[in-house]
Amino acid sequence: MKIKIGYLISYDYKMFLTSLKQVYEHVDGIYLAIDKNFKTWSGNEFVIEESFFEELKHYDYKNKIEFYFDEFYVPELSPIACDIRERNLLLKKMGKGWLIQLDCDEYLYDFKKVRKFLKRHWYLNVFPKFTPIVFQGELITLYKELSDGFLYVDNKERFSFITNCNTYEGVRTNHSISNHLMKAKVIHQSWARSEEQMLFKIKNWGHRDDFDTQNYFEFWKSLNSSNYKNFKNFHPMRSNLWNELHFMKASTIDEFIKNYGKKNDQVLVNVGFFKLVTAFLKRILGKLNFGINNKFLKL
Repeated sequence: MKIKIGYLISYDYKMFLTSLKQVYEHVDGIYLAIDKNFKTWSGNEFVIEESFFEELKHYDYKNKIEFYFDEFYVPELSPIACDIRERNLLLKKMGKGWLIQLDCDEYLYDFKKVRKFLKRHWYLNVFPKFTPIVFQGELITLYKELSDGFLYVDNKERFSFITNCNTYEGVRTNHSISNHLMKAKVIHQSWARSEEQMLFKIKNWGHRDDFDTQNYFEFWKSLNSSNYKNFKNFHPMRSNLWNELHFMKASTIDEFIKNYGKKNDQVLVNVGFFKLVTAFLKRILGKLNFGINNKFLKL
């Protein structure tokens, strides 16, 4: 049973190496999806410097990295639909096993524990059609980089990123199958970027049409070390998802990852076996065209 990880490489590709450092030694394959026309989901062009590919060749001493070039921008689709489509194409490229998808700005520290967790639950990949599952982690969202550290959100926000299926219903999500909160913590350098980088992101990401991005961008710019404690419930789409901001001293993102990891150990939650068996039996019976209310089952 192999553990594979896939990334969508786009305008924020320079953040990828920070994420790669956390996982490289502990995965069996790494798949990088890049639009062959170098276009975002909004149809805007981006540039990846040749030095990036040269650096990856030097770093990939175990030959784990495989590039996947394809047309991921479809003019007829919305940005979020392009997002889901690309992730599904990447899933199929990755094949079978434990399939992980992270973004370039997501850093899964202490991946050794995640690997042990997945190896411990190997049996879910014997017949994955009958035992489909999604594992969810918790995001630590870096919100803004200040002169002496980072503002961040840490309130157990769930997100899906590991599965044994080859299809997503949404962005890394499958709500019609079993979802398990394993509580792996992932540091997300979402908004902790320069103003120029942040402006480009909100004009090209999957959520471009989901809220007034320009107005929210102005709010984000106004935050500083003196006023950040004054703001509560400030997520742009679901306000209470981000309840408050915290501050941690760090001169670089690597230092933040190190400092946060020291204070917050990865404590993963194993799958409840009985609960899983019950869910999977119902699924198997459904595939065999037996209804739960079938008279035969009532006897």
